[in-house]
Amino acid sequence: MLRYALLTTTLLSLAACGGETTAVPANAPESDFSLTPVVEELEFPWGIAVLPDGNMLVTEREGRLNLVTPTGDKTVISGAPDAFVERQGGYFGLALDPDFASNRTIYMSYAEGDAGDNATAVMRAVLSEDGTALSDVTDIYRADARDTAFHFGGRLQFLPDGTLLVSLGEGFRYMEDAQDPTNTHGTLVRINSDGSIPDDNPFADGENGKAEVYSYGHRNIQGLWYDAETDTIFASEHGPKGGDEVNIIGAGNNYGWPAITYGLNYDGSVITTKTEAPGMEQPIVKWVPSIAPSGLLRYTGAKYPELTGGLLAGGMNGPAGQKLVHIALDGTTPVSETYYLTDLQRPIRDIAQTAEGDLYVVTHELDGGLYRLTPGN
Repeated sequence: MLRYALLTTTLLSLAACGGETTAVPANAPESDFSLTPVVEELEFPWGIAVLPDGNMLVTEREGRLNLVTPTGDKTVISGAPDAFVERQGGYFGLALDPDFASNRTIYMSYAEGDAGDNATAVMRAVLSEDGTALSDVTDIYRADARDTAFHFGGRLQFLPDGTLLVSLGEGFRYMEDAQDPTNTHGTLVRINSDGSIPDDNPFADGENGKAEVYSYGHRNIQGLWYDAETDTIFASEHGPKGGDEVNIIGAGNNYGWPAITYGLNYDGSVITTKTEAPGMEQPIVKWVPSIAPSGLLRYTGAKYPELTGGLLAGGMNGPAGQKLVHIALDGTTPVSETYYLTDLQRPIRDIAQTAEGDLYVVTHELDGGLYRLTPGN
């Protein structure tokens, strides 16, 4: 069993629509946790989906989809598609169909293609009753092609109306395209569960943007969550060197990348001097320096009272950024931040909550694993 201390921080800041930033107070932690291994020796695990029976689907970036039981039994699920596994490419996020209990349908995003022509794709398939095989495997969506193995996005989130959000990175070298909604680089797209385009999307007529584009000006969304209590879409995304963000997503909105940013190029050079501009949204949270946020949910259970009602995000940028981040909310407004897992220095790629209120995380490492967060000493 892994043990760790808790640490709070005062580094979080809020950005109002006018660009004003205000420091957020830190809270003292109320309790310690234990991180209990469920399955280890996973190769860069990426996404988690909790099944109604309590078992979990876990993707490995290297192109494996696993069924994992809470007691640690693991089975590689057959029938999943081949992926373009290179750099950041491979298997990504998972989502269960809203009617999974009756149709056993799952969705997975992955890098499809080859070095010269690849894109984030979404496949739909039926999971067998014993959870060991896929059938009726169909690609329902493929983003615009790129020739790079970076910034794929890959998070999936169903909305109450049955439509599916898919995050798409800007491919790194195509960052200027993120300001052009007539392509899908650096966007959040909204599709129906069969891959068709909803007729109420903001660019549904195709005149000023691609019909599937829901929001644009993103760099690389790696956390995506719909909060039913507040009817809010939250998204966390990677900035460059500094400028990681949490945003509230609105239909048709422009989130600024790379015209505005709180970060720099990795070599320290300036991308832009602007951190705000008319018609471009400001984040509700930003991190400078970067923590590489990945995975996002609002915890609604009772097993971890100090976390209830707050956003949880994994941090992967290490060693200082490798942590589990809790953001306390007043409605949709962040009010304080607490960092967990800092002594462990393990990159947290995804987070999942069970119906019973348990929390599971995966660590994004060559020898990564699936762990359960255990309250108490």
